[in-house]
Parts: sequence; structure tokens; C-alpha cells
Amino acid sequence: MKQNKMTGNPAQLRAIEHGEGAACVIAGPGSGKTFVIIKRVIRLIEKGVSPGSILVITFTKAAAIEMQQRFTKETNSMYPEVLFGTFHSCFYQILQQSGSRTNNTVTIMREADKYNCLGHILKDLQAREKINHKSVDYDKETIKLLLSEISRVKNDGAGPEQASKDVPLREYFPNIFKEYRSLMKEQSLIDFDDMVLMCHDLLSSNRDVLRLWQDKFKYILIDEYQDINRMQFEVVKLLAGKRENLFVVGDDDQSIYGFRGSRPEFMLDFKKHFYMPKEILLDVNYRCSKEILEGSLKVIDENNIRFKKDIKAGSQNRGNITGLTFEDKDSEYSYIADKLKNLSLKNTAIIFRTNTEATAMAKYLINRDIPCSYRERITLFYEKNGVSDVISYLRFSNNGFKRSDFLKIMNKPVRYITRESLTDDTVELSKLAAYFVKKGRMSTADSVKKLERDVRMIRSLRPYLAIHYIRNVLGFNKYLKDKYLSDKARLDEVMKDLDDLMEQCRGFEEYSEFEEYLKEQEKIKEISKNTDFVNKEGVKIMTMHASKGLEFDNVFIPDLNEGIIPSRRSISAADVEEERRMFYVAMTRAKKELCLSYVRGTKENPSMRSGFLRPLSEYFCTAR
Repeated sequence: MKQNKMTGNPAQLRAIEHGEGAACVIAGPGSGKTFVIIKRVIRLIEKGVSPGSILVITFTKAAAIEMQQRFTKETNSMYPEVLFGTFHSCFYQILQQSGSRTNNTVTIMREADKYNCLGHILKDLQAREKINHKSVDYDKETIKLLLSEISRVKNDGAGPEQASKDVPLREYFPNIFKEYRSLMKEQSLIDFDDMVLMCHDLLSSNRDVLRLWQDKFKYILIDEYQDINRMQFEVVKLLAGKRENLFVVGDDDQSIYGFRGSRPEFMLDFKKHFYMPKEILLDVNYRCSKEILEGSLKVIDENNIRFKKDIKAGSQNRGNITGLTFEDKDSEYSYIADKLKNLSLKNTAIIFRTNTEATAMAKYLINRDIPCSYRERITLFYEKNGVSDVISYLRFSNNGFKRSDFLKIMNKPVRYITRESLTDDTVELSKLAAYFVKKGRMSTADSVKKLERDVRMIRSLRPYLAIHYIRNVLGFNKYLKDKYLSDKARLDEVMKDLDDLMEQCRGFEEYSEFEEYLKEQEKIKEISKNTDFVNKEGVKIMTMHASKGLEFDNVFIPDLNEGIIPSRRSISAADVEEERRMFYVAMTRAKKELCLSYVRGTKENPSMRSGFLRPLSEYFCTAR
């Protein structure tokens, strides 16, 4: 390969020219990390390294494809042997190509199968727990949280006994975990997390296979290293071997995937794991204006667990941070909607901590005919757990006793009604009670008779009073308190959602009015179907997690209130620091204009601004 003169700032060139051994490149937002990785691969080839011995690992398929395309363009497609891939694709390749040595048959489990598998386990658990009358849910939200915790436990290399205290059904989690693994093994299925574990077991136990892959990948480069989890780290360390030609690029201040087992310590402790590694700071931010960079650094500097960094602005953009206070969300969202009229929407983003706030903003903009698009599917307020259950009660009572509605509510609270008892598309409660009498299950029959009386009452009340009845008389509130016994923050969230639902229903005299209102909200779903996010016209609405890796001229970050960011569920110091990193990530998406805002509330119902805004108090002199 003909040698080209490398360009870049001094720190970038030090990283690109790094020779043998381990190197940790700390690359803040907009510092050119992708540029450095591609140029380093080119430089290695110029030095005589075989292209087929270079492995570049990213965390997403999209990032791997983009990086490979940029490399291919710069090298005129001369070196297709360089392997670009995600952790999972690389581990899958190792397992597949080592199959003849290990007799491993790798079949990846579909997401739907995970939910079905865990749902089956929870139904069995519910049947077993009749003795102490505990509420064992197997709704979609519970399954999602359990699957997330199963994934975290696997990625941490921990035992199920070390599960988070907040996980649903905590006391049963070890059994749920073991049964889940057992069912998967019986059906010869694995998930993506298992690929990491299997790869680790394979490379740890078979020296010949390990030596084969160490000889294959003599140079390993990893992008977004701050997102690595323990088991991925252990496999990478095995592959690097004694050569330790491991070149990692990342930013500990952007480590925001703790729920997947990622922690900034893997980057901060790099020196402890490798022999005399080189540490390089890419100290120029080419994205953000000087004002935005300085403001974001003031925020992240409050964190204790981090590399201290002296970063300079390389962008010549003139920028501005605006801090605003609003009495309520309506005035806050109205201000943003008015500002959007004078901005390039495709270069503008509105970033929220959670999908709940993003949904509210989307609804507001849609009602004002302002184009917007989502990076990911947004969960509607009416699809949220708790809210959707109450709506199903209303719909079942008023819309012809449909089986589809009844399935969502029949055991909320627990009545021990089985799916097998529902044979028709319409549920006749008197007939259902008779079924359980015939089976000799009198307590369930009595529960169904009570439900029949409750349904008649719900049908006779206007929506606001009907929801009050469902929550306080029928027993739904008590059911929720039992369900979230070990997670008060989640209980508070659900209860607030139900309070909001009641307020939205206050003006409806008839159920039919409420049903029409729900149909109106379905318009929001159409927005979430957008797939061409980056090039889509319209303002981009997204969560802080989804914003990572993107950049915009103009960024709004509303709803910066305590309890939203940091989340009320963030109790430990580590949790709070991760929440602050999320805010930092959101701030550093802005190139020119950054607008931060929060709601102060009223005297009767005050709201507190986020503690993360304390270093930025000088910007919050305007109330609206």
C-alpha cells in the first residue's frame, strides 16, 4: 500500500501512529474517534500488517456498516479482509467456525420466543403460589423487566442470587432464571448474551481454539469502549492474549448503559488490566460551540468517577445556551413549538429523558401540524402498564365484553381465572362463574360474581368516576401496591399516570366521548412507524439514550425536573452519576443552539428543577 501523509491534530496523530501493545484513547463528543480508528487501520496496513489480521468491533450493526463503508471508500475497496462487526457478530463467527471442534449448534432465539418462554414460566409460578395468595404477574412489562435483568446478570458473569433488588418477583428470580436457562437448553436455543458466555467458555477451556483466533486477530480495535460489559471484556482479553494489541476508543463520560452491565470502570481501570498501556486524550471537540462545550463540561465535572479532561472547542460555530423556567408543561411546549417555526427542522432535535415525555411532546406538535419524527417506537401514554389495564376495564364493561379486553384484566387483582375457561370471543360472566362452580372452585366463582357486579357499576358511571371505582373499590390500587411492593418509585410512577388519566377524563360525560378521544391519540402511532430517521424531514424527537452518536444544529432539552432527570428510581451515587452522564450526552448533541428548560409548577403543586442544572444557574434568569 502506498503510504499517505496522515492528517489530524497532534492527539489524533499520536493515536493513529501508536505501535504495539495496548492503548486507551479517551475520545469526547465530536473529537473524531471514527476518523482515528479508520486512519489507524490504514496506518497498520501501511506498516505491513496483514489486513486479515485486523478486527474492528463496534456495538451496533449500523455503526459497523458505516465504519466499513468509510474505510472501503478511503482505500478504494482494496482491503476487504479487514473485519468490521459487532461483538455479537464476531462471537457468532467464532462459535460457528469452531463448531467442528466443540460440537456447538448455535440457534438464535427470537425476541417473541423469549417473551413466550418467560410467560410460560410465570404462569407455572402463579399456579404454584396459590398457597400464600401472592400476586404473580406475567404481563408484558414484568416480562420485559425480567428479561432485562436476566441479560444484565449474564453479562456481569454473576449468579441469579445477585439480581437487583428492584427486579419484579425478586424472591423467585433465581428459580425463574434457572428455569429460563433450562427451557432454552432443552430446545437448543441461545440468545445474544449466551453467545458471549459460550465464547468465553470455549476460549477458556480449549487452548487450541484460543490460539487459532489469537493468531487470526493480531490487532483488535474497539469503538465505544465505555459500553463494554464484564463478559465482553473477558472474551476480548482472551483474544488479545500476550500480544495485547488492543486499541480501544471511548468516553467514560458517555457510559449510559448500566442496565446492560456497562460501567465506566472498565475504561477507567484499563491500566490495571494491560501491561503499560498508552493513554491518549483526544482533547479537541469539533462539534459543539465554545459556550455549549463549556456548559456541558461544568455539568459532567460534578461526577466523581471519571477521567478529568481538559477539552478545547475546535468548532468555529458561534453558539448559545438558553435556560428557561415555565409554570407548566403546556407553556413550555408552546414556547418550543413557536421557536420551531423559525428553525430548520431537519437540523433540530428535542431530547427527553424518557419516552413518556417524548410522547407528550409529539402529541403537542402533531396537534399543531408541525412535522416530527421518531428514532424509535414511542410507547403511548395509553399503552403504559396500569393505564392500559384501566382502559381495558372500561372497554370490557362498555364495548360488549370482548375476550381480548378480559384477558388483560381477569387476574388484576388475582382471581385465578384460567385462559382455558374462556372459550368464546365474548365473555359472559354469569356463565364463567357457573363454570368454576362446576369445577368446585368456589372462591374463583365468587370472585367472578363480584366482578360481574363491578362491571355493571363501571358501565353506569361517567369515565372519571368509573376509574375512581376501579382503583379504589374494585381493588386495582391494592393490586398495584402488592405488585410493586419492593419498588416504591415504580409504584409512584404508575399511580401518577393513573391520576393523569383521571384528569384527562374529568370533562367526559359519556364513555363514548372518552373512546373517541382515545382514537384521536392513535395518530401518534403513525409517527413512530418512520424508519428513515436521519433523512426524514421534521424535528427529531428522541430519548437521551437514542441521541447518542447524533448531532444537530439546534437542541431542546425540556422537562429537566427532579424525579425525571435524575429519575426518582436513581438512589445510589452510581445511578445518579449515570443519569448525569445521560444529560451530558444530550447536551453535547448540540452544535450551535442549546435550550434547557424545566417546569416550576404552581404554589399548590410545585415542581423542583433538576439538581444537574446547579452548575448552569447563570443561564436560568428567564421565567415564562
